[in-house]
Amino acid sequence: MTTTTAQAPTAPVPKASHASLTWWLAAGLVGADIGTSVFYSTGVLWPHVGFAGPFFILAVCLCMWLFKTTYQEGCAVSPLNGGAYTMVLQTVGRRAALVVGSMTILSYLATAVVSALSGALYLATLWSTPWPMWLVVIVAAVPILLFAALNVFGLQESTKLVFAIAFFHFGMLIVMDVWGIWMIMQHPIPWDRLIHGASGFKGLASLDWKGVVLGFAFAFLGITGFESAAQIIEEIEAPNWRSVQKIYLSIVALVTFTSPISSLLALLMLDPAIIEGQKDSLLSALAYAEGGNTMRTLLVANACLTLFAAVNTAFAGATGLMTTMGKQGNLPGIVLKRWLHRSPLFKGFPFVSLPFAGLCVLMLLAFPGAVEKLGAIYGMAFLGVMSSYCVGVVLLRLHQPVKVGRAPWVSKMTVQINGKHLPIAPLIGAGLLLTAEVTQLLHDREARDLGVQLFLIVLLVMVYYRLGQVEQRMVLIPDLRLGLGKYRNMDILPSLPVYVLCMTGAHGNSLVTHISYLMRTFGENIEILVFHAEDQSEARGMISEGLERLISQQLEDFYENRDLILGAKVLPGNLIEVLPEYAKTRKLHRIFISTGHDAIASEELRNHLGNELGVEVVRLDEQSLPKGPGVWFTQWSQGLRRRERNWNTEDLAPEEGGRSD
Repeated sequence: MTTTTAQAPTAPVPKASHASLTWWLAAGLVGADIGTSVFYSTGVLWPHVGFAGPFFILAVCLCMWLFKTTYQEGCAVSPLNGGAYTMVLQTVGRRAALVVGSMTILSYLATAVVSALSGALYLATLWSTPWPMWLVVIVAAVPILLFAALNVFGLQESTKLVFAIAFFHFGMLIVMDVWGIWMIMQHPIPWDRLIHGASGFKGLASLDWKGVVLGFAFAFLGITGFESAAQIIEEIEAPNWRSVQKIYLSIVALVTFTSPISSLLALLMLDPAIIEGQKDSLLSALAYAEGGNTMRTLLVANACLTLFAAVNTAFAGATGLMTTMGKQGNLPGIVLKRWLHRSPLFKGFPFVSLPFAGLCVLMLLAFPGAVEKLGAIYGMAFLGVMSSYCVGVVLLRLHQPVKVGRAPWVSKMTVQINGKHLPIAPLIGAGLLLTAEVTQLLHDREARDLGVQLFLIVLLVMVYYRLGQVEQRMVLIPDLRLGLGKYRNMDILPSLPVYVLCMTGAHGNSLVTHISYLMRTFGENIEILVFHAEDQSEARGMISEGLERLISQQLEDFYENRDLILGAKVLPGNLIEVLPEYAKTRKLHRIFISTGHDAIASEELRNHLGNELGVEVVRLDEQSLPKGPGVWFTQWSQGLRRRERNWNTEDLAPEEGGRSD
């Protein structure tokens, strides 16, 4: 039988609801996190490289343009929440993705706690006497609890506040930088201290190789938060790949201008003794040198607000990641629940934001004075997450070329290795990030040990909940494969093109309608696999038994003269989770899903599966499918036409009074 190429009765694409975030709101969210680095990066580098700090900050800012290209490609090829977790899940596998997911959650916990503590400590500098630690902890808990409450109402509400803070932050930095450049031009500039050092402190020329490596490694703390946009890509306005380009262009340009200049001005305008004594608040000292107490007060307010705003970036990133993991069964499904039934204003995910806030408060109480140690843990986790993303983008080019080819944008800067065109930006970026990661791990043993302990706690929770369950279930629940027509009685069934029907139940007439449509469209000599993801609310094994009984006891006879293979596969979990896992075990040619009751949700599901699997996913319009085969099957199964079951798949409806062959 010749295969036809009839057009699939695909359902019309519904008009999607507007994404919650414009690109500039999302840019404010990302910028609030990256923007905090200007307050501490020069001070962190000072013990290692002295006056050479601005050179290393500038070098890392230039590297951000590589990471910008990397994240633009990753978000264009795979526009799904989850960032590095999703990237590794698609390219390496579930176990590696769980490790990266655990590392990402740890980085967001550390981000929230460090930002809240640092903001409280900056605020305390406005008082003449130091605050007691209990007061610092109470003040630090305020932004955590505030943003937890705001995120119950949805991401957009909290992001508007964060955007205003980020706008004020970068605006003030630009004013300070321009004013500072004008000031140093009015006086002799001690440029030589940058190269040769001063007052016993190092310059660029006096650095040994160890100082260069440490300086470069710790300078990467200046771009923490770069991952955040990839965590919420599904929430950003369409086309989200273009929005991501705007986000990273604006943020990278702002940081590349403000961070090196602010560092340069601080080291040129301040005396070495002041730098050494106030290295943890150098920008505050620079503000005082530029504009006295008024400028210093404004800067402290800026630092406090921006650091507090970075807490919300942690909430946003954790929400994007944890809801993605919840959809895929790696976290309990309760993280996806909302309180919309209580009020339409509750658009967020309370079972993410509230437990996340609780963990942050516990960390505040457990490590109230460990800002530097937690900051180091945050840096190590962040470097691991970003390097994982870079590796994932490279692996996408290697393992999923079809998916990459469909992307609206990919980098044209490639290098050919073994016949494969690999992107240069993530290759270089991964090498730089991994070098920095190893350097920090070897240098700060105390922070490394504590970080490993916290990481293992997070990972073990996930392992206990999910690790390996889906793979084990695939072994425990074998495939049903029946050969019909010329394939009947074969000991080993051949490999035929596999077309997957994702069904919600074991309904005979609906199943026959779909199967007959596939046979009419693609002909015989194919394998049709009926796939069902068994939700937790369903009785275990009920759908599996029903499908097996329907196919083996009725459809096997109904299609006995058709040359095809009929199969069934039921896996516990949700479709987004288990179908990609199953697709790793065999090649699938095309996948068909139904429109269901929610057209927008089914279209989102189609896009998600298409990106995840790299094969065409078709959303069938069930109302347009020919109903004749289903009606015929119903009558046949009732015993009305058992002798005339040799009907043709081209028949659209049963004839009155039967038909003779």
